[in-house]
Amino acid sequence: MSAADPVFRARRLGHVNLFVDDLDRSTRFYNSVCGLALEFRELGIRASFLGTGNTPHDVGMIETTKGHDRYGKDGHLQLPKEVGARVGLNHIAWEIDNEVELVEGYRRARSRNVPIMRLADHQVAHSIYLHDPDGNVVEFYVDTVREWRDVLHGDLDLITSVWNPEATSPFSDSRYDPDPPLRRVPEAPFHPRRLTHVVLATHNVRRLQAFYEEVAGLNTVHQSPDGNVLLMRGRYAAVPYHLGIVRAAPDGAVGLHHFSLELDEACSRQLPETHVERRVETAAKTSAFLKDPDGFRIELFTPKVGQRGADPATSIPIQFQI
Repeated sequence: MSAADPVFRARRLGHVNLFVDDLDRSTRFYNSVCGLALEFRELGIRASFLGTGNTPHDVGMIETTKGHDRYGKDGHLQLPKEVGARVGLNHIAWEIDNEVELVEGYRRARSRNVPIMRLADHQVAHSIYLHDPDGNVVEFYVDTVREWRDVLHGDLDLITSVWNPEATSPFSDSRYDPDPPLRRVPEAPFHPRRLTHVVLATHNVRRLQAFYEEVAGLNTVHQSPDGNVLLMRGRYAAVPYHLGIVRAAPDGAVGLHHFSLELDEACSRQLPETHVERRVETAAKTSAFLKDPDGFRIELFTPKVGQRGADPATSIPIQFQI
């Protein structure tokens, strides 16, 4: 495989999906504290989907399986009990521009012996799932419906069935909304405008970089002199980067370090300090790092005047001093 001819060509980070211990508790936190609108719930698998309006969801969450298999719309085993048994990252998702590109990526993956773990039809998206070298689940998806709220809203039973990429001719038009109306939770202390990036910790920075270049199609936009921090971006250049990779301590945890939400405006009212792990300021932005009820770390940040879309290197201190 080669970074010059990657398997997929990710446009941007679409969402993160988490396994949480108590779905209702986590849904309340991301709605009332982080300011993400509850778009819909999938009751059949105990899942909630919340967002800013840029995509059908910026953050998805599924309650841990509690020792039970969970089945999808067509009766396929969507969530084996052992897969979602513990709190942790479920997957990170990368948006592909159109279905032609996604199917071409599927065919390249098969021809290059890249293992595919799952193919899914989510009614508003078609998805391909695989693992990165650290075992993180990675989704590559394409929006199939521009007006997704007409399809998914409120409380639903089951959404997902199996997708066959070869069943029909893929479409070549882009069906994401380039200028979506933003959702706002008026009473929340934060008003996010989009999910910008996710940071992964690893013991092998170079191996993870190679995967995200050669399989996901991301470009490395910054590397620290010691090689311990990499910043990578997809084809959507409106944000400085979509993925950070940081070297974990020898005895440190591997996997999700944090994910970041850019705010539409500064905090509208003071957040109780009990929610804030740390506040950090750099030349580029002002951030509050929070921890959710399960210990996932979230950065909520406001770019400083004239710094929206700034040089990625100006953001490094804020990302990795925790």
